[in-house]
Amino acid sequence: MIFPKKEHTFFGMLDENCAALLAAINGACIGGGFKIIEEQELARCLPEEGNIVRMLSQLEEKKLIELRYAEEGTYCVRPMPAGRTFAERVQREKFEARRSRREVLVCAVLGAFFGAFTAALLVGLLELLL
Repeated sequence: MIFPKKEHTFFGMLDENCAALLAAINGACIGGGFKIIEEQELARCLPEEGNIVRMLSQLEEKKLIELRYAEEGTYCVRPMPAGRTFAERVQREKFEARRSRREVLVCAVLGAFFGAFTAALLVGLLELLL
């Protein structure tokens, strides 16, 4: 089963690349301060190729990051509290989705097992009666 790409709507539409970029920035700026990051480092974190400058300005417009400067593929950025909150929410949603799929799988397997067991019991009872 193929699931469509999910766009996060916590702070308006934020595509998968922007969410991955925000996660990379959050990961690089562990203490919450500014960090100088090269464009190649950010590009490696993206699921698809994209315009990093455009994505950074989009994140800055939504007040998820603060961009101090951007020069020749080098960026000085830090995540804002809203950016950290967004990233935590995305992680929580991913965890919940995995847990939900696991629960559905367990219910399906148990249902199949008990259904087969009940059918076998009924066949056995019918053989005894007939």
